[in-house]
Amino acid sequence: MTTTDQPAAPHRLTRRVAERFALVAFGLYHLPLFLNNYPSLGGGSGGFSEGLAVSWGHVFTRPGIWLARILFGMTGPMTMASAGDNGDVGEEFARLILSAVIGVVVAIVWTTADRRRPRAQWVEGALRVMLRYSIALGLVSYAVAKILPEQFPPLGPTTYEVRVGELSPMGLLWTFMRYSRPYSFFGGLMECVAIVLLCFRRTATLGALTTVVVMTNVALMNLAYDVQVKLYALMIVASAGVLVLYDARRLLAVFLTNQGVRAAPQPTLFEGRLPRALRWAIKLLLIGSVTASSVAAFQSASPTQRAALTGVAGAWGVTSFTRDADAMDATAGPTWRRIIVDEGSLAVRLDNDAMMRCRRTTTADPSTIVFACAQGRSGEMHWTLAGTQLHLDGTFAGVKTSVTARRLNEKDYPLMRGGFHVLYDR
Repeated sequence: MTTTDQPAAPHRLTRRVAERFALVAFGLYHLPLFLNNYPSLGGGSGGFSEGLAVSWGHVFTRPGIWLARILFGMTGPMTMASAGDNGDVGEEFARLILSAVIGVVVAIVWTTADRRRPRAQWVEGALRVMLRYSIALGLVSYAVAKILPEQFPPLGPTTYEVRVGELSPMGLLWTFMRYSRPYSFFGGLMECVAIVLLCFRRTATLGALTTVVVMTNVALMNLAYDVQVKLYALMIVASAGVLVLYDARRLLAVFLTNQGVRAAPQPTLFEGRLPRALRWAIKLLLIGSVTASSVAAFQSASPTQRAALTGVAGAWGVTSFTRDADAMDATAGPTWRRIIVDEGSLAVRLDNDAMMRCRRTTTADPSTIVFACAQGRSGEMHWTLAGTQLHLDGTFAGVKTSVTARRLNEKDYPLMRGGFHVLYDR
């Protein structure tokens, strides 16, 4: 038997325990999210009530709900626990804790059982493959959503009219990301770079480093702006961190002490067992299917009501507002200053500076707007256009109302008059 044919020496006890814990704990966390990577199957960032991904997730939610009730004292119906994954709900935190506990128990029992003759040399390869593709598949839909763009679409009139103080922390972050198309596109592009690098053993460490940098930024934004995907972002960083740990000493030698290092061995599960062509086919199938699912789902989610109000959609500055003098009571509210008509909604900036948000319903007559607002107030108004002038006639809160307004251009907003400048002293 030659030297290269000798079986690899068993790792130290602490490493064997750590690797087996990581394989079980991270596996139990990522396995329920596998189908969640497919938006066309109902996966995504949560909020879905049906689809194969949601049904798959339900298999794992019951122990999470049970433990969340014990650990966090949650007594309500916990409806969000079964509405998709990636959200910061009690069930997911409890499921993560349960995965860690099971991982500790399995690692101790497993290592104790083979302490006399350490086996399972495949654990390192299995852990690396599982983490690489869990990260890659998890990032695909987010990368596609940024590039299309679906996650951060261009700003519209409704956002222009919202004051900074009226935004939630997450709304402020989303406005920031939506303002700059190049910046959000770059974020998606860097996620694509990480995905491609993680698909190959020789570039996996660079892919893990890229993931740590990109997703640490995402995790910090999620934490700072209270985005409801904090746990998932942090777990992606942790998963990539484990991959980096395998080469931590070599990376430190190169970047800190300026030392040369030899090529590291690349443990694998399948080399020599599966033909190279088959391994490539599996990679393309996994990444390609999630990509196709993401593109299909995001394209099918395009608004269906846009055509009904093409002419009146946008922001309007009110130039004239009248209603029946004998009906000027508190039910009708203050007069209107601005009107924002969007897909499926209507918002009004009132003279007292409050924003009144209403839900619009589709009508058979495209020149009629029917909407319902807070406090039981509703309206039905017929609209006509004359150039850039809009005229509305009808009733609101049971009061006959007439409104004339001019269309507002993007350049009417200081935010949209800005842009990139090389020199500021011109």
